[in-house]
Amino acid sequence: MSDPGSSTSECHPPVEGRFEGKVALVTGAARPRGIGRATAVRLAREGADVACLDIARPYPDAPAHGTASTDDLDSLVSEIEAMGRGAVALHADISDAEAVEAAVATATETLGTVTVVANVAGGSGPGFGFGPLVDLPEHEFKRVLDVNVVGTWLVSRACAARMIAARVGGRMCNVSSQAGKRAFPMLGAYCTAKAAIILLTQSMALELGPSGISVNAVCPGTVDTDLVNPNGLFKMLMGGDEGLAAFINREIPLGRLQDADEIAAALCWLLSDDSAGVTGEALNVSAGQTTV
Repeated sequence: MSDPGSSTSECHPPVEGRFEGKVALVTGAARPRGIGRATAVRLAREGADVACLDIARPYPDAPAHGTASTDDLDSLVSEIEAMGRGAVALHADISDAEAVEAAVATATETLGTVTVVANVAGGSGPGFGFGPLVDLPEHEFKRVLDVNVVGTWLVSRACAARMIAARVGGRMCNVSSQAGKRAFPMLGAYCTAKAAIILLTQSMALELGPSGISVNAVCPGTVDTDLVNPNGLFKMLMGGDEGLAAFINREIPLGRLQDADEIAAALCWLLSDDSAGVTGEALNVSAGQTTV
């Protein structure tokens, strides 16, 4: 999508060697033009071996809610391996405790103890919690909570337990949202879930800090990804070029939509030793769209 002041990856280049010798796990890793994929690639470029976890299949009862495919996940692993880094594809539904445990066990056996965790998987959309709360089917509301909140907890729990057992510290970063700090109509289930992630992050930071594990979150604004803007859908909903420009002028002080790479850059800063003194934070990365 073309929009005023569009960001580019050259504005936030990778930091060479920052994750050398580290093993990272990224959930929601495979979707093209997604925050998870951008994060996995950036971690690899900065030296990490990366376990790439994704459900990598559609939801049969929500076909309009786009997901990554097995091919997407495999291509990500190939891209990382081409950089000379280790990588493994993990097919798992993060709301399934047994699947999460098996995936983290495979990552550990294949690459070593995971000490860098990016919990990116989540979202909302058609058939996936989008709509008025009073009309929302119960199973959709629960699924949004399961994928966004329960899944983040399950992955964090599995990875933290192994860090503690291995007597190593680590870093985790969860993806919340500006919708975790302000309400949006038609996104009530998503707002509820993303607000919960902030308190989950803070609680885990307090509990895991004594074990040398930091836990933070990022709160993106409106990001031009295939989740938010598949095939130009967001622009169309805003009323085309003029409507999008009006939205940006009204809502976003920096005057542009964001891209996945700049969210990944913030995630990787919080996952690196550069943020050694930071834990329990919910960092706005929203181009000024949210300031609370």
